[in-house]
Amino acid sequence: MNMIRRLFAILALSLPAASFAGESAVALNALRKITGETGVLPPPIAGRAAPAGKFKPGEGVDHSDQFPTGSRNQGDVGSCHAFASIGLLEAAYYRKYGEHQAFSDADLFLQNTVLNGNIYSGSILDRGYTYNGKADLKEGGSSITLLATGDIDFAIKHGVATEPQYADFLGRYRRYREAERRTLEGIEREYREMPWYVKLLYNPRTHWKKLQKDPASRKILQNYLLGNDRAIEDQREATRRKLAGFRVVKSLHAAAPQELKLSDARCESVGAGRAESVLAELKAGRPVGVSYVSGAMFASHVLIISGYTVGDDGKAVFKTRNSWGAGGNFDMFPRDMCKVHGIFSVR
Repeated sequence: MNMIRRLFAILALSLPAASFAGESAVALNALRKITGETGVLPPPIAGRAAPAGKFKPGEGVDHSDQFPTGSRNQGDVGSCHAFASIGLLEAAYYRKYGEHQAFSDADLFLQNTVLNGNIYSGSILDRGYTYNGKADLKEGGSSITLLATGDIDFAIKHGVATEPQYADFLGRYRRYREAERRTLEGIEREYREMPWYVKLLYNPRTHWKKLQKDPASRKILQNYLLGNDRAIEDQREATRRKLAGFRVVKSLHAAAPQELKLSDARCESVGAGRAESVLAELKAGRPVGVSYVSGAMFASHVLIISGYTVGDDGKAVFKTRNSWGAGGNFDMFPRDMCKVHGIFSVR
């Protein structure tokens, strides 16, 4: 039984953050209240750095100047993965071209989450699914979203727009999301209450999934959510050419809610290799994205570590670029590293 639970834990960590607890408004607000106790990181990406507890006085780096704007705000949507991915791409663009270029968080979230999730196959791996008898949607990022199929990989391959602003997108998306959820609930109700009808004549899940993949339907939805901006395709193509040759370096690590209960010393020990990986990237001049367990029921969050300083205790203090707007950044520490289940950077 313990082995089964462990396997389930690992599987759950490969699912988007909103799969279980998710990044709903309630989950995000709860996470904000405990940010001082959360944080995380994985194993060496590029060689080994000095252990996270041994530094020279005054040591540290700050890569916040690589970003074209300050920290942005994801609102009540589980789009932290898109924000972290966009931030790393913007930083990599600056390192290569020597100029700042803002990319659209809204466009990446639309392309690789809203339009790229199957609605509705019924599978928990898709955007629309049934868990514990309840139809639900998921938005959040995870090891699958970030490290396997990859928001960043998607943007490099397909390009990303520069103009659609997230604040304008957010109001339209909220309305669409509620309509989408009601539709999903209706599909599940029909599926449960009329199984004979589903088997003999009509499967609403299959029909809705096909409709979501229809090119004309996808175009209509894009036009609505992004304000019918006709320049988007040209912007995507231009950034696709500029991002050609960029690559993502990534690693996965086992982490579960149990890590939240470890003592500071134990968590620091378990996560030492992950801290070294982050330090190696920072010292090489690259900000680092981390995906970590942030609460019970496998809730996760993704943000960027943009630098580090040395604390009074002689240990690393990791500086973050979060997606909760001004004042939403918080420090992370070696004692947080055991909670990290994904590390990624762009080169």
